Amino acid sequence: MSAHAHAMVASRRLESQLKRERVLAAVDALLAGGQEPGIAAIARHARVSRKFIYTHPDLRAQIEQRAHQNTTRTSAQASADARVSVASLRADLANAKAQNHELRKQRRTLEQRLSETLGQQVAEELGPDSPPTQQLRSELERARAQIFELTESLAEAREELDAVREINRELLAERNRPGH
Repeated sequence: MSAHAHAMVASRRLESQLKRERVLAAVDALLAGGQEPGIAAIARHARVSRKFIYTHPDLRAQIEQRAHQNTTRTSAQASADARVSVASLRADLANAKAQNHELRKQRRTLEQRLSETLGQQVAEELGPDSPPTQQLRSELERARAQIFELTESLAEAREELDAVREINRELLAERNRPGH
């Protein structure tokens, strides 16, 4: 083979090697951009023909391998992000619940203080001729006891009414059966 022929073969090999590198760079660029590395897109990006890619099975294997590795990496990252997100959401929820609990305690304390302050103001406005506080408290306790008794009586009456309704349903059902 002549020197000229060797030079042409070397030039073709170099050109082929450069095309291969452009194809692999195009695959990496497409994957990095989040695009699907299809043969047509790779060929367009690398400025080579689709035939060049199809006639080099080892190059296609490298393309598929890189796409698979990228998919695996992306899946692993998404899974890790999801775990982090779930964990951070749980932590945020626990913090929010704790904060809500503390705010409820503060609200109850403030309500109690406001109630006492308003009670003192009302007692001062009523003056010394108003019924003593102890007397008002005992009346309040009697009213609460009466409310409790009435609530219990109402519950018993509702139970009796429910029982009567059930008996009435049974009697109507028996009366409406065929053969009666």
